[in-house]
Amino acid sequence: MTVSLYGATPDSFDSLTRKPGAFKLVEKGLVAAREAGIALELALIITRHNAHELDAMRALAERYGAGRQEYGAISPTYTGTPEPLAAQAPGFLDKTSVFKGCPAGHTFFHVAPHSLATMCKVGRENPIDLMTEGLDGLLRLPGIADAQMLRTGGCGGCRLSGTCRVCRPLAKAYQEAKAPLNTYCQHGSEETQ
Repeated sequence: MTVSLYGATPDSFDSLTRKPGAFKLVEKGLVAAREAGIALELALIITRHNAHELDAMRALAERYGAGRQEYGAISPTYTGTPEPLAAQAPGFLDKTSVFKGCPAGHTFFHVAPHSLATMCKVGRENPIDLMTEGLDGLLRLPGIADAQMLRTGGCGGCRLSGTCRVCRPLAKAYQEAKAPLNTYCQHGSEETQ
């Protein structure tokens, strides 16, 4: 089970999530998961508001016996607005590796609170309503995921695609939010030089 960690203290976590008490609830869930023997991974979400707590966030992962991944590249909201981009922490944007494919929709999937299953939390096109289709609907996810991963919408034929750091659904989210090119694409780096 992967849990996103938005800070190492109630102040940073609750202010970033805008939900008072969220940090305590996450810690309670981490304790329960550990006691139940559930394998945990923490997604450390690094922002300008919590970058100073990165070592403490790493220590939390260690305390709960969880693996961890660190994410400094913040993406637009699910509704397509760019406000979260202002939270990006300088110095943590280029920490992602070159995108070499993703098993989203094949070996894992995302389920929203109202039972809509998608390939991942970013690629939300063509959701499967589990309440209507049941688990058999999940058999369609690999095809949906493969279609979303195609390099289209400005990325097809790109000469830098071999060193791109974002998947196609994420690039699409940035494009729809009209985010500055340099927040997700190497071509943006060329423009600023």
